[in-house]
Amino acid sequence: MTETLERRLADAFAEADRILAPGAERTRLLRQALGAIRERARALMSVAVVGRVSSGKSTLVNALIGEQRVATGSQELTYNVNRLRYGTKPGLMVHYKDNRPPVPYSLEALESLTARREEHMEQLQGIREVVVETTAKYLRSFELIDTPGLDAVFGDDSLNTLEFLRMVPGEIRTSTLQHASTADALLLVVGIRGPAEADTQLLDNFLGGERADATPLNALGVLTKCEHRWRYGEEHPLVIGRRLADRTLREAPNMHRRLYDLTPVCSLVGLGASVLDEPALEQLRELAALPPERLRGRLVMADRFTAENAELPLEPAQRRRLWDQFAAYGLFAATTAIRDGIDTLEPLRAHLLADSGMEDLRAKLVDHFGHRASLLKFHAATERIGRMPHELAAGLGPRERTALDEAIGVFTRLSLNEPGIDQLTVLRNLYTGRLNPGSEAEAEEVRRVLGEFGRRPCDRLGAPPDTPPEHLQKLARERHAWWSVHWMSGILYGPDREAARIVVRAYEYLIHELNTVSTW
Repeated sequence: MTETLERRLADAFAEADRILAPGAERTRLLRQALGAIRERARALMSVAVVGRVSSGKSTLVNALIGEQRVATGSQELTYNVNRLRYGTKPGLMVHYKDNRPPVPYSLEALESLTARREEHMEQLQGIREVVVETTAKYLRSFELIDTPGLDAVFGDDSLNTLEFLRMVPGEIRTSTLQHASTADALLLVVGIRGPAEADTQLLDNFLGGERADATPLNALGVLTKCEHRWRYGEEHPLVIGRRLADRTLREAPNMHRRLYDLTPVCSLVGLGASVLDEPALEQLRELAALPPERLRGRLVMADRFTAENAELPLEPAQRRRLWDQFAAYGLFAATTAIRDGIDTLEPLRAHLLADSGMEDLRAKLVDHFGHRASLLKFHAATERIGRMPHELAAGLGPRERTALDEAIGVFTRLSLNEPGIDQLTVLRNLYTGRLNPGSEAEAEEVRRVLGEFGRRPCDRLGAPPDTPPEHLQKLARERHAWWSVHWMSGILYGPDREAARIVVRAYEYLIHELNTVSTW
């Protein structure tokens, strides 16, 4: 959280605890619940990675953190929930369903503790989650949570994901949300299936009426395996993926208002780049030394590239490892870059990460989830506290119930005095259809000025980054004047009028920022 908001929330928790303290044993449960909410609010934002079997979830997680950490493969591998977080001393901690004390293990034991293996099933079935600590710097921003496939043939695997998400067990296509997710945000992974099909069924099922709290504020989609759609001489796989993602958002029910975006990536290429080492680089150099036409014919399929009689340098087993690491497009991109002079380790890694779309996805996660993390966690904490009278107040006497109401009032007052909460409410109302903007352009402007497309003044005004400050000031004043008239026109009522007021205030904050800051 931002320092100021964190301090205000900490003060509110301290005040609420002081109010409840005189109840002693009678309010012990309330104070414990309050403490649990406080600890969650203090923690890093957590992002759950959810998708079907073989959608590329675990490969995506590995690519995001830049390490080959969780088990990957074409079959159902992830059995238990893996929570990956940053730590200065790598290791893992296993938490059990029977609440026995957690047990530490070395990172080398991760696959045996999380991947489906018949010889380990008795141990796997007793595990609630595995907490992995690694030095991956990307995890300094938030935790990533890898989950089993939601449509696993093995029912226990799906059940582990549903239990983690607090969903009612049963047929997944008709499952309903029982409680709020234990994650702060959702990364929904969709793999490309067939010649021109994305797996939209999961999107429809999971983000329909069941996941009512998923909005573009806390849900982002990722279209994976785009590298597998590439053919030599065709468009870049991300161009193909972007076209398919846009069609999916357009045609699949609920998608546009539930996901911030469906971002295409070549996650296998991104992971291959992250773990690229000098021996593999030297092998890529040998392939890059070949005439491009000769290599082209071998990149059509794996069997041609790895065959004994392929007339390529390297042993077949070495070529198989490179294919498994990069696939055809990654090998093409890497060898092309080496011919263009990007032939040392770190520059080639950086080039392939950018080319795979993984750098863009990382930036999007940090910018979109990161800059709202404080408000999202603050909002979630106040909502959980607001539910306490319904969930925990049974059996309380009049004095204790009054104390609980007074404690909740502390957070209610804090919410009313936090301008970011008003903006968050407007965006939620817009995404869930509670607002009726006059046009698509008007809805887009609301999202833009409230920071959905970036926090810089030029982002919030929809202007190019090199726009002179005086032009930004002029544009902000013009839009403030238009929205002021719109707000006071008398044609808006209820949530729409309140939204217009919040937009007017957002432009006032922006004008003040432009008047007081000389560079952006």
